[in-house]
Amino acid sequence: MSFWRIALHLAVWLGVFIFWLVATRQYHPTLTVAVSATSVLVSASALAVYVNGLFLLPGFARRRLWWQYMASLLATVIVLDLTAVGLIQFIYDWLWRPDPLRFGFWFNVLSDGIIIVAHVVAAMVVMWVVRLFHRSSPSQRSAS
Repeated sequence: MSFWRIALHLAVWLGVFIFWLVATRQYHPTLTVAVSATSVLVSASALAVYVNGLFLLPGFARRRLWWQYMASLLATVIVLDLTAVGLIQFIYDWLWRPDPLRFGFWFNVLSDGIIIVAHVVAAMVVMWVVRLFHRSSPSQRSAS
């Protein structure tokens, strides 16, 4: 991966982090807790995206092993989701105190899991669009 591609990936994830920090800041008691919780959730999402793109898709989906792919993706999301929710609750307890507004462990697992899955789906759509435009670009047609 080139330096510019890595820089682009980092910039995109920084943008995702800023979006979620701004969108959810009012739900956290302090800026430190908000930054920490958002960092954990965005990191879990990024890890799910890269595990999917680098291991699961090449290993299962491209060989048309759809059930194995879906089961592996679901297991990846569940493990990352449970880890993220546990870590966020630990951060709250350590930096603030047990959150009186905590909606419950399973609600947080569900909502954060939906966010992680949304990031995986969004990344797959972006990659599909990039590949579509890359294949149809005039420079690619003239090179063939």
